[in-house]
Amino acid sequence: MARREGIHSRRILLWLAVVIVFLVYVLWALRAEERFQVTQKKLEYTDSGVLVSGEIRSTAATLATVNVEVTFFDVQGRQLGKEIVTLPNLEAGATAAFHTQPKRLTDVQDYTVSVNTGRNMYGN
Repeated sequence: MARREGIHSRRILLWLAVVIVFLVYVLWALRAEERFQVTQKKLEYTDSGVLVSGEIRSTAATLATVNVEVTFFDVQGRQLGKEIVTLPNLEAGATAAFHTQPKRLTDVQDYTVSVNTGRNMYGN
């Protein structure tokens, strides 16, 4: 009976090791896929309206055009507005500043910044 429990414990440890290795691989693969990183972002209230500014760093191997999508939300999480800022010809390893145009929005409580480089290899 003790021998059977030892085999069962080894199987559990083996499966646990397989799951951990798989999770580490998935995290590594997702991190390697991030070709552009938002390194700074700031929501600003000006006399002209609310705007977002920040910086994007390229970790891509080639020159690329990047669309920075900024979405504004109210306190309930409803979308108030969206703007796309295009950064053409962002070189590999370079950092570029971006900023949206001032928008006359009231009650902006939150915002998101995402980087869109176009369709992926799956056509999405």
